[in-house]
Amino acid sequence: MKTILFMATSVNGYVARENGQEDFISHESWESFCNLAKECGCFVIGRKTYEVVKSWNDETYNFDSIIGVQKVIVSANSEFTTDEDYIIANSPNDAVEKLSGKGFEKMLVVGGATNNSSFMRAGLVDEIVLSVEPFVLGSGIPIFSKEDFGYSLELIDIKQKENGLVQLHYKVKK
Repeated sequence: MKTILFMATSVNGYVARENGQEDFISHESWESFCNLAKECGCFVIGRKTYEVVKSWNDETYNFDSIIGVQKVIVSANSEFTTDEDYIIANSPNDAVEKLSGKGFEKMLVVGGATNNSSFMRAGLVDEIVLSVEPFVLGSGIPIFSKEDFGYSLELIDIKQKENGLVQLHYKVKK
């Protein structure tokens, strides 16, 4: 299964403030995520990211508003439950198995840092799309948590969007 990791990020690599707020991320980045999710037909998020986004109570920026897309939450917490619209997987490999079993050929991974690192460490990410916002944060939550992995990347495409947003598309060299 082809796995694409998508993240909106500040210029210095933060995906959210320390408190989880993503108020610097543009509508364009959200639309790019939604379009890629619809193209793949599914997306995978970590439990913490799911809970933070759900707590916003925002009608526009929430995972439930993305219709016709299979949603998977990765959680090591065996007691975690959620809406029936979501599949719960206990690991990145479990998410791949569940989505492959449903006939999906592409999967979108969209955070958070722990989930992103788990997929990278398992060698499951084929491409990375970074939607780089023209914004700098002094501190925050990084794209990846501190894990022991490293991959070279090959630049596939660069798109300059409105308001200074740049999207970088990489292939992961394995």
